[in-house]
Amino acid sequence: MSATKVVYKSDNDQEFFVFTNPGEVSKWRKDKSIPLVDVVQSFDVFTTPTGSQTGTAERPSKGILESAFNTSKKEDVVRQIVEVGEEKNM
Repeated sequence: MSATKVVYKSDNDQEFFVFTNPGEVSKWRKDKSIPLVDVVQSFDVFTTPTGSQTGTAERPSKGILESAFNTSKKEDVVRQIVEVGEEKNM
C-alpha cells in the first residue's frame, strides 16, 4: 500500500508526521465532512530523535505532544498535522 507523509513543523522546529492515503489530504482540506479515518492510515504520530525527517521514526511522548500541540489527544494532533502540514511523497 502506498502512502503520503504529512509533515508538521512545530514552533521549536521539531517535525511531526503521519502517514496518509495518497490524494486524500487535499480532498479532506476542501471537504471536512470526510471522516479523518478515511484520510490517515493510522492515528499514530511520529517524530525522529533529531527532530527532522531523517532518522528512525518513533512515537513522541505525551509531554512532547502537549508542548507542540497543546494537547496529547491523538485525534486532535493528527487533525492539526493533516490540516496544516506539508505533504511529502515517499
